[in-house]
Amino acid sequence: MLGCVCMSAGDTIKEAVRIVKTSSPAKELMAPLQAKLTLLAEQVAALETENAALRNENRSLKTQHANARTSGEELSRKTEEILKAAFDRTGEFSVQDIMNLFHLKQSVADYHLDTLRKKKFVKSQGTGFMGTGYMGNNPTYIITAAGREHVLKNLSGG
Repeated sequence: MLGCVCMSAGDTIKEAVRIVKTSSPAKELMAPLQAKLTLLAEQVAALETENAALRNENRSLKTQHANARTSGEELSRKTEEILKAAFDRTGEFSVQDIMNLFHLKQSVADYHLDTLRKKKFVKSQGTGFMGTGYMGNNPTYIITAAGREHVLKNLSGG
């Protein structure tokens, strides 16, 4: 076989055209041209195989991305750290506790607690204003069974 297998399909076509233009007798023309066309066919087949593999991988990644977005199970690293701290504390904690422990602004601490409450990983504690856990201006929280389970399955490392 003439030429290098490492040539691109475009280079192979250019080489085949060059052979046709520069060869005079028909016998001299046919053998090199046949070799170049065979190489081109192999390159096209390899590209089609690679293209099919990339399409399958792309489809798989799109499915994984959609599933990750809709699963709702993912927590940010900071939210997980706060849940782990609640797990380790084993008692009531307040927004102020989280603000102090993680050096957060109240709005950021509230955001993480809202996320944990939506997941039912923490709940308000106490019998304050209509059972919401508000004791004056300081709500307190405790980790729930679902929160402990999440920590043990995903965050404890064992």
